[in-house]
Amino acid sequence: MNNDCPTITKYAQQSPIPRKILLLLKRAAIIQEPLTQEDLIGLQLMEQVWGNKAVLRSQISRMSVNARKKFVQTVALNSKWERYAYSRYFNQKSGNRLSLQQVIEEIQTTFRFELTTHQIIRIRKIRTQAQVARHREKKKSDQSELLRSTN
Repeated sequence: MNNDCPTITKYAQQSPIPRKILLLLKRAAIIQEPLTQEDLIGLQLMEQVWGNKAVLRSQISRMSVNARKKFVQTVALNSKWERYAYSRYFNQKSGNRLSLQQVIEEIQTTFRFELTTHQIIRIRKIRTQAQVARHREKKKSDQSELLRSTN
């Protein structure tokens, strides 16, 4: 990076660190806008370890096994409202119906924004993803119970 202290947006265009993460660091008061020389030094260090599997493994190993599983299931869900929708569908009680409209209303109330058509389509995909994960988990637990009962 050059010495004229770029903005977070300009830095994100040249960095492997996503803008969203840089903004999170700013909200946590770890970096400033515009970036200072100290911020740039820290971010350059962070770039060197960004995505390193050994570093990620060490960070994830501190989570419980269940937390790791949940994390991996939702790692592709970038926003809080997407993870909320996934957890609502994944954790719903067996036999109960959870309508798409109910989840849409909950998201709009909780996160205080109006969902677009594209976002509603995204919720449908998330619902399918959660239902498939639930089915696989149930099938796996049924098979393990069957094995235990035959032994």
